[in-house]
Formats: sequence, structure tokens, C-alpha cells
Amino acid sequence: MKIKVKFFATFREVFSGEVKEIELDNRSNVQDLLNLLCDSPQRSQEIFDDSGNIKRYVRVLKNGRRVQFLDGLRTELGEGDVVAMFPPGYPGYDK
Repeated sequence: MKIKVKFFATFREVFSGEVKEIELDNRSNVQDLLNLLCDSPQRSQEIFDDSGNIKRYVRVLKNGRRVQFLDGLRTELGEGDVVAMFPPGYPGYDK
């Protein structure tokens, strides 16, 4: 399945682009996507805390809804989903 990932602010530099189309296996979840995207220690440190969870002030949205309020890293993804990633301090997404 294909999904679209949009990066905002400093994440555009960290992940080398503004928008990426990603091919994932069916029944993939947010954890699978982030593992694929975080292919370097720097990228992993930007997203994950020491426990392997999404950092508190990093916002990951699936179709406009924060995954932290869905099923977290286990949030399933489907064909055509749009995932948006906001770094800490992005206006309106640091609360």
C-alpha cells in the first residue's frame, strides 16, 4: 500500500524533503512507518525517546488525528493515508 508522509519545519531537513510517498506492506502501522523513516541514529533521536516511544512534543498525525490519541505506535495505516510529522515547538502543536 502507498501512504503519503508530510514533514514540517525542521523535519523537512532531517528527513530530506517536504513530502514522501512510502510503500508499506498491508497491515502496517505507525511503528513500521517510523522504523522505515528513522534509518539513522539522528532521525531516531529526533522522533523516539529512550523508551522507544514517540517523544512527548513530537506530533504524528494520521489523516489529521494525533496517533497518540488513536492507538499510538500500533495505529494501523491504510492505502492512501496521509501522515504528518511536526517537530517540537511547531506553532499550535506543542501542547
